[in-house]
Amino acid sequence: MSPLFSVIVPVFDAGEYLDRAIASVRAQTWTDFELILVDDGSTDDAVDRACSIRDPRLRVLRQSNQGAPVALNRGLAAASGEYVAFLDADDLWAPTKLERHRESFLAHPDAGLTFTGILYVGADDEPLNLPQRQPRGSFTFEELLVDFVVGTSSAIAVRRTAMQSAGSFDPAMLYMYDVDLVLRIARARARNVVGIAEPLTSYRRRPGQQTSDWRPMAHYWAKVLQKHRLSDDDGAARLVSLANLNMHRYFSYLSYEQGDLPNAFALLRMAFVMDPLRFMTDVRNWKLGIACGVATILPARARQRLERLVSGGNGVHGAAFPMVG
Repeated sequence: MSPLFSVIVPVFDAGEYLDRAIASVRAQTWTDFELILVDDGSTDDAVDRACSIRDPRLRVLRQSNQGAPVALNRGLAAASGEYVAFLDADDLWAPTKLERHRESFLAHPDAGLTFTGILYVGADDEPLNLPQRQPRGSFTFEELLVDFVVGTSSAIAVRRTAMQSAGSFDPAMLYMYDVDLVLRIARARARNVVGIAEPLTSYRRRPGQQTSDWRPMAHYWAKVLQKHRLSDDDGAARLVSLANLNMHRYFSYLSYEQGDLPNAFALLRMAFVMDPLRFMTDVRNWKLGIACGVATILPARARQRLERLVSGGNGVHGAAFPMVG
């Protein structure tokens, strides 16, 4: 008998984080699931350690290194659940995550995808002083294009039928493959994407993260816009402008986080040019601008103290949203 959920975890050199990710899945209050790890050509022993776990729900598939989208599609081909949930090998789930997805799908029978709120954690699982994402209700394609509140693939679960209709992950999208997929599902019909307000996904921020470099992110963001091109009217142009504004603020934040202040300023200026009025009325832009300015004149410790004051205790990182997985 097929499980209700198929949980797919793509793995490439996950190190110690994979142990914690697997433990968070096995601790789910909803236990009717299969857990599929797809080893994408790892060179460490994380997957070998996972193979020693005695749990009939766990399967391991192996392939040469081909990138996360191909690994995810390999897992999808092997999945048998009615719903499919994704988890990055360094992220974590709260124990009730699958149960809440199930409840949300039952409450919204027309929805093809549900996603939870996000809690941001550091390398040692400690909560970071970042605003929690708490999505609620249905989200349209247009809303998600402008501000991708989903945040990360680790937060989502999809009806397998919706996945079959929308198509699998695009192997050519080495970054932002989750953005592309969610937008395809959202575009299929109204009320197809539903948010679950509770922060049941822990998204890990750590040094060396793939998504810490804004340059490839910007390259693949351009591909997302090209793939989801809207009709050439004023309304479409406005949506794309707002989407670019938000995304360039995010790229600016990534540069700020890496200590690349010249590019942080340049990207923030680009965001301003895209829609000056909207830029000026969004407090997130002011927070990031202040942080970049402060970073040029104050030592790190004094800067961090000021950031906490400016953001009301949540840290300047709140200026970076939307976060993209």
